[in-house]
Amino acid sequence: MNFRWSTAFKIAWREARSSSFKFLFVILAVAVGVGSLTGVRGFSRAFHEMLLSQARTLMAADLSLRVFELPNPQQTAVMDSLSKDGVQRTWITETLTMASGSQANVPMLVSIKAVDPTVYPFYGEIRISPPASLRSALTSNTVAVSDDVLLRLHLKVGDTIQLGGQPFRIIGQVTYEPDRMLGSLNVGPRVMMTRAGLDRTGLMMPGSRAAERFLFRLQPNSPGIAVVRDRLKKAFPEALIADFRETHPIITQGLSRATTFLSLVSLITLIVGAIGVATAMQAHIQQRMDSIAIMKCLGARSVHLMRIYLIQTVALGLAGGLLGAAFGIAIQRIFPGFLARYFQLEPSARWDLITAAQGIGIAVLATLLFTLPPLLGIRRIRPNLILRREMAETKGDWRARLAAARPSIAAGVVIVIGIAGIAMSFATGSPQDIWRTGAYFAGALVVSLAVLSGIAWLMLRGLKILSRRHLPTSIRHGIANLYRPGNHAQTVLVALGIGVMFTLTVYLVERGVITQMNRTAPPGMPNVFLIDISPKDREAILSLLKQQRGIEGSAELIGTVAAKLIEVDGQDIQKKVLKGWARRFRYAHSVTSAAAMSGNVEVLRGKWWNSSKPPAAPEICISEEAAKTLGVEPGAMTRWTISGRELSARVACIHRIDEIHLASRVEFIFSTGALDGFPVIYYGALRVQPPAVPALQQALYERYPTVTVVNMADVLQTFQGVVDQIALVIRFISMFAILAGAIILASSVAGTRFRRMREVVILKTLGATRWRVSRIFSVEFLILGAVAGTMGALLANGFANLLLKRMLDSEISFPLLPSLLAVLATALIANAAGWMASFRILGQKPLEILREE
Repeated sequence: MNFRWSTAFKIAWREARSSSFKFLFVILAVAVGVGSLTGVRGFSRAFHEMLLSQARTLMAADLSLRVFELPNPQQTAVMDSLSKDGVQRTWITETLTMASGSQANVPMLVSIKAVDPTVYPFYGEIRISPPASLRSALTSNTVAVSDDVLLRLHLKVGDTIQLGGQPFRIIGQVTYEPDRMLGSLNVGPRVMMTRAGLDRTGLMMPGSRAAERFLFRLQPNSPGIAVVRDRLKKAFPEALIADFRETHPIITQGLSRATTFLSLVSLITLIVGAIGVATAMQAHIQQRMDSIAIMKCLGARSVHLMRIYLIQTVALGLAGGLLGAAFGIAIQRIFPGFLARYFQLEPSARWDLITAAQGIGIAVLATLLFTLPPLLGIRRIRPNLILRREMAETKGDWRARLAAARPSIAAGVVIVIGIAGIAMSFATGSPQDIWRTGAYFAGALVVSLAVLSGIAWLMLRGLKILSRRHLPTSIRHGIANLYRPGNHAQTVLVALGIGVMFTLTVYLVERGVITQMNRTAPPGMPNVFLIDISPKDREAILSLLKQQRGIEGSAELIGTVAAKLIEVDGQDIQKKVLKGWARRFRYAHSVTSAAAMSGNVEVLRGKWWNSSKPPAAPEICISEEAAKTLGVEPGAMTRWTISGRELSARVACIHRIDEIHLASRVEFIFSTGALDGFPVIYYGALRVQPPAVPALQQALYERYPTVTVVNMADVLQTFQGVVDQIALVIRFISMFAILAGAIILASSVAGTRFRRMREVVILKTLGATRWRVSRIFSVEFLILGAVAGTMGALLANGFANLLLKRMLDSEISFPLLPSLLAVLATALIANAAGWMASFRILGQKPLEILREE
């Protein structure tokens, strides 16, 4: 038989036209997955291009340099030499302090940004309301503030705000700050002032914690950007340096990680859609078995017939991909709303050919992968099927069944490898990281699908047993419909369950992190911290704290010195392999002296010093975690630089301090006398009853306005805001998986439309009313949704508890209300999806169908 591709196209087109209603839903399921994927990746590309095109505006300069300590004379000399070569620079200091509007207002934590308004910003502009020029409006006696400062302190433009005990007039509200996202200390609401104004406040003392940013603008006659960057990198090896030729490293790294994670979440949605295509194709092939058998009798080979359904599969994936790519543009327009509080620059939502092509290609590949098993099943359809349809099928032994299943097993392996490859295409980092991402994603997906399939099978078996009991007719019929030929209830449950599981897991983890932080703080854990206490105020502040009500226990104050580790046993710390959080050891640290400790140190290895006889040469005791990270033991030698002077210290011991005490935040303790002569700044911690915190803040601010009071409740609120924003984005994307599952349910209903029509006609002929038939269908859809919601909720609670146990060592909990709401919402979504695909069936007249018989 001459079976050309053109013939396969004609047959595929005719069959697809007759099943257009059923195939429409699987196209939509694929489109949802592709839409979320292209939306995420399209926004990421557009945002990345925007960062590149507006890099100067976003950093307000050609090049920016950020450090957490003041430059030493050599570093200042390098910047001065660049100024002589035509490189203009300006200096920005960012720090935290307390602000007050009047004596009646409780002081609040604000983020100070000190600039030189005559030159800042080099690019872009600071917008103030009412409109004013920053150069003329901002003086040593005025400030510009963000809207939340005005709101929380009950102030308005023209009023006076107190900073460091000094009055400043508010000249306007900052409505746009181009480099706000690149700042380091953005914990509190913004207050912008001049450098002269910062000097007035008296906030900056030797050892004060602040972020220093230097912005550079190149003139036509200045050296090239690469030369300037190289000279600065040599002078500031520990600094974060970025220039207009690249996107900012912090933003770029965060954007890449977020894009990879959200792409993998979107891929799950696309896989759900691909499963729907495979399910629809399997049902379609089962309905066409007679036609397939006849064509085989006429001489068509299996490979010829596979072409027909291969064309249909590619067409479905291609149609879903094209529709999803268009849908992705709409999703792109939603993402800027999530970043509105950080950026007022909106990337363009446009048809990105690269992203669209990637999404369409992945859609076709995913649908092909998951349709392999039903396509290979065509080989097992024998020409004598029609003649022997009514005869009982004989099953071979396990060897024969295993041999018959080999193609399906091979197809499964190909599917897993293909999904891992797609996941790897989204990953970034080293080759090991990329391989690990693909392996973990594919493994987790296989396990999740297997677990969901197993639970779905068990629940369906349980419902079947339950239906044998004396139940109302509508419920028994609704349960029986789950076993209708071609209904694919198990696949629908898995698809819906994946979406519910992922969405609810995100919510439960977010809720658990915040709840656990509030609930499991150790008894007596400090909840108020004092920052930047000068040595001359130490005793007076301790005396004031003793007079305040609501303080539990005694306040703890510890003096620290800013020091930077240079070498460990002769090895340069900059050349040591440090990853993640361990990189903090390359920068300046707060260290303290043994004389400042209060006896809470547990020595694990080595020997603590005799307080009455300190060692002649400086020695140091290192925390257990720092020692493990740096790979040091007692006897090792370390070299430090403190305030421009170098200091060597032998490691005397390894210690541990319980987290209740402030000293646990300091990882390096020098022997008594080793830090004498260096500038000391004190930090404090205390436990205060929540109602007494405002009075404490007021009392401290009135007498010591330069001392910053950090209320952990405010910090937790800020943290919760960030977590909520991140969780909102993840939930937004993961909701598409639920939508894809609902569409697959509608596809399953559409695939059994003719069987449902016959059922409706028979029931109506036997006297059933339309209301009774509709109740049967509603019971079926509600049961499917409720079971899928229950499956998703159970697994979500399991995964959330596992994650929280590993992250926070929290207790296992099962929040009932979110789980019940998830089950209810899924049942309603399933009911709506089911009726969307079957509402026309109830209108069928019995006589029309009976005449067709």
